[in-house]
Amino acid sequence: MPESVYLNGEWLAPEAAKVSVFDRGFLFADGIYEVVPVYQGQPFLLEHHLARLERSLAALAIESAGQQFWLELIDDLLARNQSDNALVYIQVTRGAEAKRSHLPQGPLAPTIFASVSAMPVHWDVPAPAQATLLEDIRWLRCDIKSISLLGNIMLKQQAQACGALEPILHRDGLITEGASSNYFAVKNGELYTAPTDHLILPGITRMWVIELARELGIPVHEQAFAVTDLAQLDELFLTSSSREVQPIGQIDDIIIGQGGCGKVTEQLVHAFHASKRQLSAQ
Repeated sequence: MPESVYLNGEWLAPEAAKVSVFDRGFLFADGIYEVVPVYQGQPFLLEHHLARLERSLAALAIESAGQQFWLELIDDLLARNQSDNALVYIQVTRGAEAKRSHLPQGPLAPTIFASVSAMPVHWDVPAPAQATLLEDIRWLRCDIKSISLLGNIMLKQQAQACGALEPILHRDGLITEGASSNYFAVKNGELYTAPTDHLILPGITRMWVIELARELGIPVHEQAFAVTDLAQLDELFLTSSSREVQPIGQIDDIIIGQGGCGKVTEQLVHAFHASKRQLSAQ
């Protein structure tokens, strides 16, 4: 548990942090969040995470506290909690008012909360995990990093009940993403991943892996692959800030490739680790 969290201008012990029962985040999930990985005290790809935070706030018409505020908040949070390898969590809601009303009754001061949690850092190639195929039941603005995650939670519970690490979600026969990850397929040495549109959250790790792949000369196609393609894939992996690059060896009863970590996936795992080392050395 963190020693200190930030809430609306105050630094508090976690158990002392309280929000109003009329906060619109509590009542309506009217808010957004962002998660930033930190390696050796250095926030990873911070400018991209903050740009996504600003996009999410703008989509909900919630006023931002500004770039300098976020930078100072993260620095202070890491210093107060003496965090080296961690995940920074920032949540912003529209704020609280005197009564429950679907439409805000006037301008509100946003509620800003931030905390940090320890993150184990690995340098190996993760063992292949199992996924399960599920219909994407979430809303149609997945590009907003909304705190409304009920659909994601229901899907994760289903996946867990199937013994899977993460669901692979699909709409109209096409793969979108996971409940808290993006997916990449590998076929004939080339990468395929869903396009950046309203049906997926454009992951920062996803973006970085695409950049690393192109630097390595691996062709990347941002076009959705189909459910019917899954049995013919050579490799499959997911990406997220907490799991980085995670190979998938099996989807329900479908074995991907030989069920191990493929060469392209392994190459990208090592490239990702190298980029972490480079950042930590700066």
